[in-house]
Amino acid sequence: MSAVLRPALTALSMLLIGACATKPAPTPVALAPLGPCPASTWKPEAPPPALAARTSMVLLAVQEWARFGRQTIAFTVTPPRTETAGVRERDAPERVRDYWKSVDEPGRSGRDDIPWSAAFISWDIESAGVPRDLFCPDQRHAIYVERMALRARQPGAAFIPHRPGERRPEVGDLLCASRDGGSTTLDNLDRGPGHCDIVVEVRPGEVHAIGGNVGDSVTRSVFPLDAGGFLSPISGRNFFAVIENRLPWEG
Repeated sequence: MSAVLRPALTALSMLLIGACATKPAPTPVALAPLGPCPASTWKPEAPPPALAARTSMVLLAVQEWARFGRQTIAFTVTPPRTETAGVRERDAPERVRDYWKSVDEPGRSGRDDIPWSAAFISWDIESAGVPRDLFCPDQRHAIYVERMALRARQPGAAFIPHRPGERRPEVGDLLCASRDGGSTTLDNLDRGPGHCDIVVEVRPGEVHAIGGNVGDSVTRSVFPLDAGGFLSPISGRNFFAVIENRLPWEG
């Protein structure tokens, strides 16, 4: 081998070795601790509709869905299809304001173009009579889900997050997904954008869940289940958790 080629080959070998080396995993960004659940002076507008909190959660979700015209979107087809159109947020701004009040944002309403789905879930669970030591309301899904995950490590937890392949959805559970290109998972609670719905019915091959700010309304979404009764992956929702509801149930 000539003296001219030897240095070039040596350099090429070093480049190939470097390309094959495993790159170190990025260091997770440290998030500030959430701290205790903030106090609030907000009180539900009416007593829970049932003695059992889990039952009340479902009844309240169905009640609000009816109030908003029973909008229904089927995610069992591609692209998702709106089967029934309902009342839009701008046509019921004061009701959306009621949801915002539950997370101490009384100045917001259905005319603000600010996502209110987490406020809806917070309003529902608080109105069902669930105490703050079991559920801490928040205007962001990622924050209350993170608190649920932390609370699940303690005795008496009411909400237990599971990966979608680990739990079949049941009535009263929450279905949570990341959105807007977010990367949130139960292993990476990065406080990214998300969305949760409350399961109100389970049928063979599909689960029905109600959430706020879906199609600018309170909407009943129909999601497919696989043969084992677990959530099927769909392009319309990037599910990362099925949150088990252990609250009392009347049924």
